[in-house]
Formats: sequence, structure tokens, C-alpha cells
Amino acid sequence: MTKSVKPTSYFIELTIGATVESLPVIIRKHPKSKRMVIRYHPIQHHVALTLPRYVTIKQGLHFVSEKREWLAEQIQDKPRHVPFTDGQTIPVLGKKYMLQHVGGRGVVRIEEDCIIVPGDIEFMARRVLEWLKRLARETITAIAQAKAKIIGKDVKKISLRDTSSRWGSCSHDGNLSFSWRLVLAPREILDYVTCHEVAHLRHHDHSPAFWTLVHLLFPDHHNAKQWLKAHGGELYMYG
Repeated sequence: MTKSVKPTSYFIELTIGATVESLPVIIRKHPKSKRMVIRYHPIQHHVALTLPRYVTIKQGLHFVSEKREWLAEQIQDKPRHVPFTDGQTIPVLGKKYMLQHVGGRGVVRIEEDCIIVPGDIEFMARRVLEWLKRLARETITAIAQAKAKIIGKDVKKISLRDTSSRWGSCSHDGNLSFSWRLVLAPREILDYVTCHEVAHLRHHDHSPAFWTLVHLLFPDHHNAKQWLKAHGGELYMYG
């Protein structure tokens, strides 16, 4: 069992470009770990450190300090954060839009090359996120239901999450889960991931039969997989 050790008590200051940032260091001890492992998590923007049980916290923090330059390079190589604020540009299903705050009442909507966001400015980021999640759910649901009908299966439930390890999942009882960030990818990428998980309704593995079914539902799956491998990390820079 992995044990967390005071996850909010430790920080490291890193020089990234021309700025100095203070990042939380989340320390966990793992009884089966044989060496110290350090990773940067871009979504949470923190450093994760896994320690063997015989290594002290002090030794672990010293190890992190020795890796300052390496960590700074890792962070520098990642896409920078783009908040959902007035004037920012974000991709939605393959097209880029500028976020435009207008105040007053109304619903978030697309007008030409802009996403119009009414309401108080302090709630803008939340309203944009809610709109993106709603669009993701509507788009994924329509695709999933149509593709499931083709293979004679039913989709029982669709949920959206902000996952870092997978773009979608399928439970044995027919529930599908997806990263809402797929709405930030080109439409065909969202289509592919949806078809991939729908195929799991019949095959809960990655056998040749599974990939044959994926090919039936989405013939261009090889290119979609390559796009996710090359550009998927960029979707985490938004919001």
C-alpha cells in the first residue's frame, strides 16, 4: 500500500525561463519501491516523489533538490497554461476560438470565431468549463449511441472526468467514461476515442477481434492514435 506523507508541507523553488516558481512536492512511501522516483505532473502542476520505506523524508527532499535543473527542463518542455479568461484562444473540436466576455445575462455561445461568455467576469472560467463539458457530453453521447447501435449494444451511462492516465474507459456493466478535454481536440480524435470505448462494450480487451471492431467503427484509428501520442499532452494546458 502506498502511503502519502504530508503532501502539502514541502515545496521546491525552480527557475523556469525568466521566472521563479514554487511547486508542491507530494511525497509517498511505497513498501515495494527499491529506488527514489521523481515525476512532474503537468495537470496538478506538482512534483511527485516516491520513496522506498527505508529512505527518510530529508533524503528524499535532498534528491529532489539535486534534480532542480532536470525538473525545470521537464516543465519548460511542457505546454504552458492557458486560462479560460477574456481574450484567450482555445481549440474546440478542431477550430480555434477567442474567449470574449460581454457581461450581462445570457448563455455561453459561439458567434463566428468567438465564444461569447456573459455574466460576471469572476465566474467566466467556470462558465467556460461548464460549457465545454456540456458540449463534450452532448457530442460524445450522440456518437456513442450511434456506434453502439451498429454493434447491437447499449450504452448505460456516460460520465466525464479530468483524467491524466487515459482518455476513456468502459466498465463491465456498460458504463463509459471520458476525459472532457477531448472536446479540445479535433473532432475526429473525439470520434476515435468514443468508438474505441464503444468497441469495449463487446470486447473487454485489446485482442485482434477488438481492433477489427474499432476499424469497423473508425477506420482511421491509426492516425488518431498517433495524434493523441504526439499532441494529447497539449490538451492539459487549457483551463
